[in-house]
Amino acid sequence: TQESVDTSQRLAKALDKQSDSVYERAKAAMQSGDEDVARKLLLERETIKEKLLKTLKGLSEEKKRLTAMESNVEALETRALEIESLLRRSVGAASVKDASDMNMGLSIEQEDPLLRKFKDLGM
Repeated sequence: TQESVDTSQRLAKALDKQSDSVYERAKAAMQSGDEDVARKLLLERETIKEKLLKTLKGLSEEKKRLTAMESNVEALETRALEIESLLRRSVGAASVKDASDMNMGLSIEQEDPLLRKFKDLGM
């Protein structure tokens, strides 16, 4: 969902900031001559970068899934509108047919039976 994508984006930004912060601390340690601390910080930064890479790959997959899901929802909405239109036409046609059948029944019943008898006799 969009919330999941947003959360992953926030996590990626946080990891990127954390990586930059650790790198700055490693640079400061090197400048002060503490190579062991700098090495540990750089290893920590690599771990953070790996997490960031995994997060970005997951984010990319989530965006693809979200796009596919949105496309599927649009297709379903379109199909639902098509079906609704067909149903309305079908109901409308059935109503017209029923009304027509009723009119035919009424027109036959409205004809005077005595008049019909004279017509049949040719008078």
